Amino acid sequence: MPSIASAPLEAEAPLPLAVEAGSYCVNAGDTLDSIAKSFGRAPASVARWNKMSVTDAVSVGQVLRVAPPASGASKPAVGAVSKPATAAKPSAASTAVETSRFKWPAPGPVNAKFATGRSKGVELGGRLGEPVKAAEGGRVVYAGARIKAYGRLIVIKHDSHFVTAYGNNRKLLVTEGAIVKQGQTIAEMGADTSGNASLKFEVRKDGKPVDPLAYLPKRPG
Repeated sequence: MPSIASAPLEAEAPLPLAVEAGSYCVNAGDTLDSIAKSFGRAPASVARWNKMSVTDAVSVGQVLRVAPPASGASKPAVGAVSKPATAAKPSAASTAVETSRFKWPAPGPVNAKFATGRSKGVELGGRLGEPVKAAEGGRVVYAGARIKAYGRLIVIKHDSHFVTAYGNNRKLLVTEGAIVKQGQTIAEMGADTSGNASLKFEVRKDGKPVDPLAYLPKRPG
């Protein structure tokens, strides 16, 4: 499955730039209110963290804090020797959160798996016209059919790190700029070149394709 990154999306719906955790790079069409809602924050809080007014406009490329500033770390006493930090191993709880971050966009079988260098996502089977659902809440940054390899495509930005893409749809039910909730129906499943119902589903972390199955809950059996 061709990479979204190789498609001419940059001018039409730029994907998130790599910014530090807790921050967000403003894209075209963003407002302070829409950004706050995308991250589940109150506009007044986001404005306060950025020393702005809730009525201030934001500009493309501007980096905003979308999480409370961390409390200042205390400085070590003079003469104290700092020990090198030891990388903490991810706990079972944090791993469980990561693997269930997203919900399945469709209940059908996995007909094609992710393979580094060969595919950029998975292909899910199902029924023609079956509801396609948002894997997580976020903002629709692309909704259209201008990229031939993906047919009717929807791209949702969830935060400054994760983006999901839903291709090969029969009908799109959301438009660019819309804020969607996890599990919301965003499209109707279309058919592949063989006439079989199919959904192309991709997950990108920090701009790079990753295996969607690593971020979806395990299915029974």
